[in-house]
Amino acid sequence: MLTAICKRLLSSALFVCLSWLAMPAEAKRASLSYEQFFLRHSATMMLIDPETGNILDANNAAEQFYGFDRDTLRSMSIQKINQLTPEQVEAERQLAKSEDRNFFIFRHKLADGSVRSVEVHSTPVDYAGRKALLSVVHDISADRERQEELWHYKNRLEEMVDRKSAELSSAYQAHNQWMLGLVGTLGVLLVGVCFLLLERHTAHKRLRTSEQRLRDIIFGTNVGTWERNLQTGEAIYNERWAEIVGYTLAELRPVNTETWRRLTHPEDVEKSEQKLAEVISGEREAYDSEVRMQHKEGRWVWVLDRGRVVEWTKDGKPLRMSGTHTDITRLKKTEEAVRRLAMTDHLTGLSNRAHFNESLEDAIAVAVGEDRKFALMMLDLDMFKPVNDRHGHPVGDALLQVVASTIKRCTREGDVVTRLGGDEFAVIVGNYEQEKDVLACAERIVRQVSRPMDIKGNRINIGISVGISFFPDDADDAKSLIIHADQAMYEAKKSSVNVLTYEAFRLRAAS
Repeated sequence: MLTAICKRLLSSALFVCLSWLAMPAEAKRASLSYEQFFLRHSATMMLIDPETGNILDANNAAEQFYGFDRDTLRSMSIQKINQLTPEQVEAERQLAKSEDRNFFIFRHKLADGSVRSVEVHSTPVDYAGRKALLSVVHDISADRERQEELWHYKNRLEEMVDRKSAELSSAYQAHNQWMLGLVGTLGVLLVGVCFLLLERHTAHKRLRTSEQRLRDIIFGTNVGTWERNLQTGEAIYNERWAEIVGYTLAELRPVNTETWRRLTHPEDVEKSEQKLAEVISGEREAYDSEVRMQHKEGRWVWVLDRGRVVEWTKDGKPLRMSGTHTDITRLKKTEEAVRRLAMTDHLTGLSNRAHFNESLEDAIAVAVGEDRKFALMMLDLDMFKPVNDRHGHPVGDALLQVVASTIKRCTREGDVVTRLGGDEFAVIVGNYEQEKDVLACAERIVRQVSRPMDIKGNRINIGISVGISFFPDDADDAKSLIIHADQAMYEAKKSSVNVLTYEAFRLRAAS
């Protein structure tokens, strides 16, 4: 019932505002004022520029809900209020489209810093000669709290009825000899019981309505739900929770906290249980963790796990915790694709300078922590500029691609091969047995790259110079390793020896 009333209010608000916005100027002057139709309407409404996201106007209800005055709202963009990232907003739009619903679920931040879950209905309109979106906002944050209140009220009402019934039965048995005198009293009590039963029925009806609304919201957001008894370890999951990992609830029974622990990636269990412990101890208000769970097919699914304590024992200990599971696998894949794109050289497909710097720091950290060694090669093509000038950039780019694949073939699977820019490359060689193995790899690269190549119908001959520095023998920090390998490489280029270590460079410099 509550959902229907809210939708009727939203529909009414949209109809009225759309009708007013669509009226000709003469009709508007003859009709009620813009202030009565839009600004004073009880529903929270805003007019938003669909291209920039700027808030063109907001009504009084929006001022009261967000805590910003109207001028402040009109100076803001909706992105400052909406707490979802642009990717999450697009994901929600696509989800709404796939579920054939005409509203969106967002998280809006108020002036006091609090964040509310809202249901947003948006419709395109003409506003002052320009396109705009009329957005009607409905706060749905209190739904869970309302359900809890109704649940507790139902329990109190049941206890009251049971207590009264027990009192009536006891009084009837103890005072049977005064039956006639108590008829009137029983009649009064019967009326009271009937009243209580009526109230109980009404409360049950309100509870069922609230529960149905909650189920509709959960169905609309397509999330799994869970509930745990923190004292006994018992757990309750909905069907969607099981579907996320490819099961039915029947396949997972009996369900308890061990069900979650068994399906969750071992690396994420400890992290999540630490956060749960902080919530239980009161250090953290709510639980929020991204974990990997094993799908029935064997693959890993990324899940956003959220929850909070909703019931305590009489002595103040957490008793019951409720939360949601949301499948964020697609979002994580998108994030990984964006990160991979940001770390990849677009021409050769090798890692770029940003990824090289990050990998070099990681290699140093691993080497220090596990007492290992690694080597750094700096490589530069010989005679690349004349080839590029003579044959043009398309041939030069194709040559760089061939050289990149050649270097990749000459190295091992775990080595990091990078194009730093232009005709400069770098290789991080980790976990080698002896320095001669690194030198052999460098010589192999020189031989392969120095062979004649057929690039777009042109026979190309180039060379490559390699400088090598070793961690920690030549340097124990990233900057010095790069400088030393560069010095060795330029000495190799100048002396035409192709491959030179930093130690050999120092001996040359000393002589």
